[in-house]
Amino acid sequence: MAIELTDLVCVVTGAGEGVGRGLVHGFVKRGARVVAGVLSLDKSAAIVSPAHPVKLDVTKADEVCAAVDTIVAHYGRIDVWINNAGIYPRQPADEMKFADWRQVLDTNLDGVWRCCEAIIPHLKRQGSGVIINVGSIQLRLGSAQLTHYLASKGGLVGLTRGLARDLGPHGIRVNCLHLGAVLTEGELRSFSDSAALLKTVEERQALRGRLTPETVEPVFAFFASPESRDITGQCLAVDRGWSHD
Repeated sequence: MAIELTDLVCVVTGAGEGVGRGLVHGFVKRGARVVAGVLSLDKSAAIVSPAHPVKLDVTKADEVCAAVDTIVAHYGRIDVWINNAGIYPRQPADEMKFADWRQVLDTNLDGVWRCCEAIIPHLKRQGSGVIINVGSIQLRLGSAQLTHYLASKGGLVGLTRGLARDLGPHGIRVNCLHLGAVLTEGELRSFSDSAALLKTVEERQALRGRLTPETVEPVFAFFASPESRDITGQCLAVDRGWSHD
């Protein structure tokens, strides 16, 4: 049976490209009323169409609150919020300055909290809601030149589990999906030799082939849907068998 999200109001941050854009288009096809959080309306409106684009920079509290107010005023509710926005600059730890550290944490962890802080009052009034945080299997594996990124994703695990406990009595579910190596524009910018990267990925995964935004979208759809009503506080790896607990 296909997963349906008919008429659910679903918000995706970092929706301008990659996984975020894949979720937007996939959720629209499933019948959701999708809001795409983007950094620039001029550059991204056509990319996320027919979703409703909203300017949403997760590093700016005022902009987050304004976006949430706009969404609630327009739709009357928020059913699903996906914290997808994130950055992953590579930098050796011994060359990292505190400003570099803060830039990543401000987006990847503080940004998630800013969004949660803004939407939680609305979800509590509804007595329902789903929050899905986007983690990374790099947290489990460890990876050179990503110390700040790994720390941000580690914090996301604690945030997910804590929110699940606090918000469960209000009918709100919170989960985290740790993604493996997803083929996106960001990856192509970071790694010039895609053939070598493919070889590395396939040697480490239990299953051959690449994750793409389209192949991970059904997992997000399941966690967003009522079909996963009994699941909260969980951190699931979606990585074709790369990582192991």
